[in-house]
Amino acid sequence: MPRKALPRLRQVTIKDQRFWQISIPQPQGGRRLRTFKDKAIAQQFFAAVQKEITRLSSSAIEAEARAMVLGTAPLSNKRTAKS
Repeated sequence: MPRKALPRLRQVTIKDQRFWQISIPQPQGGRRLRTFKDKAIAQQFFAAVQKEITRLSSSAIEAEARAMVLGTAPLSNKRTAKS
């Protein structure tokens, strides 16, 4: 999985207060930020996001493999382009 597709947990300071921020990659591109005051809650949420992304990527790979086996996967543009 590309590095940018992984969630990220980091410590940030906002108005001299410490917070923990999680950036969550979105399927359509971009990232969503969630900010927490409690580190333990942020870590729990981060773990849940990691599990969800792993589950989604596994199901996407499985669906792609199934489509290729059944012959329903689209061919690349190079193969279908008419000369």
